[in-house]
Amino acid sequence: MMEGKADTRLELLITIVDYSLRKVLRDLYKRIKLPFYLQSQGYGSAESEIYDLLGFGSPKKIFAMSIQNATTARRILAALYGRIGFDQPGTGIAFTISLSSVTSSLWKISNQACDLDQIKTEKEALPMELKEPYDLVVAIVNRGHSELVMEAAKGAGATGGTLLHALGLGSKEAEKFLGIAIQSEKDVILILTPRENKAAIMEQIAHEAGMHTAGKGICFSLPVNTALGLEPRLELE
Repeated sequence: MMEGKADTRLELLITIVDYSLRKVLRDLYKRIKLPFYLQSQGYGSAESEIYDLLGFGSPKKIFAMSIQNATTARRILAALYGRIGFDQPGTGIAFTISLSSVTSSLWKISNQACDLDQIKTEKEALPMELKEPYDLVVAIVNRGHSELVMEAAKGAGATGGTLLHALGLGSKEAEKFLGIAIQSEKDVILILTPRENKAAIMEQIAHEAGMHTAGKGICFSLPVNTALGLEPRLELE
């Protein structure tokens, strides 16, 4: 069957899976000759008892990020769905976010042809279309203050999040404008949430871990297009 014209809109594809699945993810991306992606380790926010209850997974996660045109991103999501049991709680999530603009060099890299014959799938209908709009809430705080963020977020309805460690890089002018020294070590917390909960989560994070607190945090959100692994959801206490 001939496929329709490719959708050349660029999307950010983010995959967060249990550490035990790192080889599955790496082998898939290697097989299809993905031209560009970044990978890092992260940590889930659920307590160890939650993972014991699920019977699967651990706090340690693999975070992967790539930029693809919308058609390729959807094919990769289909391949991930065929190889990773996203319907099993604790496995992970994968989702896309539309990009408004990129540099010309990144555009060329992102539109390089992957070997899509390697990611054919027999799945006709994939549970990727969101029944309700979701957003990715991103909070950045000083290292060691991620618990402040997650406690605040869960108090406002968040069911979990993923922690990444990062380095903060900034100019002296930015330090003067903010009135603080830019600490090099940062915690980045990613929270995927229904859009109706976004405002309350961000307000609570700003109140408990914002610029006036020891966390010196900032927070922003991005709209999510398609996603895997959101259902069934486990409500965390």
